[in-house]
Amino acid sequence: MKGVDWYGLGAFGLPMACRCVATGYPVRAGSERGRVAEFVRAGGAEPTAPVEGPAIVALCLPSATEVLDVVQDLETASWVVDFSSHDPQSAEKAAELLRDRGIGYVDCPVSGSVELAREGRLTGYLGARADGVPEEVREFVESVCGNVFWTGGVGRGQAMKLVNQVIHLGNVLVLGEGFELAEQLGLDAETVVEALKASSGSSRMLERFGHQMMEGRYPRQFSARLARKDIKNALRLNPDLPVANLVEHRLRDVIEAGQAEENFTRLARRPRE
Repeated sequence: MKGVDWYGLGAFGLPMACRCVATGYPVRAGSERGRVAEFVRAGGAEPTAPVEGPAIVALCLPSATEVLDVVQDLETASWVVDFSSHDPQSAEKAAELLRDRGIGYVDCPVSGSVELAREGRLTGYLGARADGVPEEVREFVESVCGNVFWTGGVGRGQAMKLVNQVIHLGNVLVLGEGFELAEQLGLDAETVVEALKASSGSSRMLERFGHQMMEGRYPRQFSARLARKDIKNALRLNPDLPVANLVEHRLRDVIEAGQAEENFTRLARRPRE
């Protein structure tokens, strides 16, 4: 298997990188940033470890700024696989910068949970056509993604991720309104969640987070700060999205209330609570 240099050992990047190690890839931390010690304990290599030949470079970074910082300084790689979530224009810029050095690039933002990342069952939105990347890159992506959707070209993966974010964050906001009404009407929280699961009001967000939201618990998986980054990227492309604007305003209030690192589902409740 080709070696991998992994940049971004955070909430999602660490379990994804560890999954690659578990499937047999020799994976080296790309820098000293992030949870490198945990990664090494899981069998990964330190940034100073030697590597044979040009490696696949994997990025799982917080924003386009960090992605472009790595890309601008990258001298050798076979391909760059960008699992970060940002925007189509930044993906196109990264691809252009790397193309001038003879390095391939594909964006593949992911959706799922930390548990799915550990199990290699994330959904990946691959910004390419099926014949646009070599077999070794496809196999690498499939080592961390149980579902892979080929979206058609560079930047299209980022576009698909933004569509997903608008829909699922909007769903959380709507769930919050329903739960607020349920509390006002004195309904039992357990009954509300279980009844909705069997009704037309059911959704993936309800199934995953309904009980936590009704109980006012927000253990972090994906922070409110990063969720706001995603929704702002979508609104830069299309400001005329009413629900997305409401989501952005609520996330802004959550962050200003000092809850930026709580789970994104915190947007379901008004910050004053």
